[in-house]
Amino acid sequence: MCLAAGIALAVAALAVLDRVFPPPLDRLEHTAVQVLAEDGSVLTAFTDDSGAWRLPATVDDVEPLYLRMLVAWEDKRFAHHPGVDALAMARAAWQWLRSGHVVSGGSTLTMQAVRLLEPRPRTIGAKLIECLRALQIEARLDKRDILSIYLTLAPFGGNLEG
Repeated sequence: MCLAAGIALAVAALAVLDRVFPPPLDRLEHTAVQVLAEDGSVLTAFTDDSGAWRLPATVDDVEPLYLRMLVAWEDKRFAHHPGVDALAMARAAWQWLRSGHVVSGGSTLTMQAVRLLEPRPRTIGAKLIECLRALQIEARLDKRDILSIYLTLAPFGGNLEG
């Protein structure tokens, strides 16, 4: 009974926090202006307000092979976790403790999307916020939408994103 009440309280607290601190999805609206031809192809584009060539991208815009390779390299359990991969986080923490420096990352694609949406200094506190935001985004969006966030905001060198 006490455990059930604790779980209910935690769920209620998370729901309130989600309303008070919604994820910053508005960054996705700041993309390069594109001039399109009648057939939908891009004739020209202009940088966004920050000077970035941020081109919107969805899962349907990229090759399936690229998506499979991205997931295989960055987050092989992407389809099966709720935004945070506890095994990957534990592995990365263990390697860090043993070696004294970061050996490999534990961030999921969702956590990376959060970091792209809301950049923070790399600290333990920022990682905790990133984990909470990843859980929050996973509760709001489906995996395809999360991949689209990553694809739109991922840096590709210089001022090219997406």
